[in-house]
Order: sequence, then C-alpha cells, then structure tokens
Amino acid sequence: MHAILALDERARADLVLLLDRAAVFGDGTVRLAADGEVALLTTPMTASSGLLDTGPTVLVARAARMREPARFDGVVALPGLRDALRQGADVEVPDAVGRPAWAAVSPPRGGWAHTGDVDTELVRELATQAASDVEAALPRSPGEAVRRRAERAVWSRSVHPSGLTAGQAAALVAMRFLGDDPVRVTESGGWVRASGRAGEVLAR
Repeated sequence: MHAILALDERARADLVLLLDRAAVFGDGTVRLAADGEVALLTTPMTASSGLLDTGPTVLVARAARMREPARFDGVVALPGLRDALRQGADVEVPDAVGRPAWAAVSPPRGGWAHTGDVDTELVRELATQAASDVEAALPRSPGEAVRRRAERAVWSRSVHPSGLTAGQAAALVAMRFLGDDPVRVTESGGWVRASGRAGEVLAR
C-alpha cells in the first residue's frame, strides 16, 4: 500500500474546515495514520513537550475514508496539508521521523471503557466556564506564553464525573464536533476520549 492520503472532494472540504479551526491553537503539525481505507488525522490543542512537562495533552482527531487503501504514519505541517487539500491534491505522507513529542505516544487502540455521557448543552456550558476561568487567571495585557500557561492549568481539570476535562469541552466546542446526541466518554490507559458527532478529543 502507498503512503498517499487520497480523499474524495467532500472529505477534503470537511478536513479543510477542521484544519482552519485547528490552526488557531496547537503547534501547527498534524499526524496522519492509516492501515487500510480510513485515515486518522490528529492535531494538538495543547500538548506535553516532554518528560518534564506535567501539563495536559489534548488532541483533536478526525477519521476520513480514503479513495484507496494506504498504510502510513507520519507528521506533516498543518498549513501545507490544508493548502494541498484545498487545491484538491493528494498528499504524500513522509516517514515518521523528527516527530514532535505529542505524536510519539499514541492513545491505546483498544480497552476503552464507557465512563459516561455528557449532554451537549452541558458541554457548551463547561467550555464557557473554562474560558471564563482562563480570563480570570490572567493579568492585564498577558503575553502569549502567560495565556498558554493559564489555559493549560484550566484545561487539565476534570469537570464531569465521566472524566471529561475542561480542555476537552473547550475543544469539542471550538472544533464544532458537537451534534444533537450526548458526548460519549471512554477511558483507557490513562487517556480519556470524548466522542462527538464530527470528531473526537483525547486527553491525558
């Protein structure tokens, strides 16, 4: 199988919208992984920078069906991927070298246990509260680094008995992953996964 991300027109358009939203935060990289007909795109809302970083890792993920089977696992620049998809081009996925720390550790593939469901309106309320808590923690005229630290401190908090974190609630709303059905929350190996209609948010 080839290391080519080949999507139909609708899938490309959906992912361009997702990447437009994801570009607001994170480090500007996207992990692309596939072993078959479905590709998984993962990009960080915030992420640990290494072993000495005890802050949260919050990843947004979206699956997309490809035109033909492929096998790859690599990291690409978000702007370049978005531009290629916008132009209708297929994307060659490089070998997984020089990947950022967040992409070096994968969430478990199995063993996910259902821990609860969260109503979409409550998720929106929790996201609004998280934003308010961040603003309340900031001094006047904060720099970007100070804002990032405040966000990470708030986003690491568990805000629901299911284990849903403030960062996941914020990401579900920011990425427009919510639908009419409740968000399903599962846990495996220290990771919490919040699944909405249009994508998932993983945190640890």
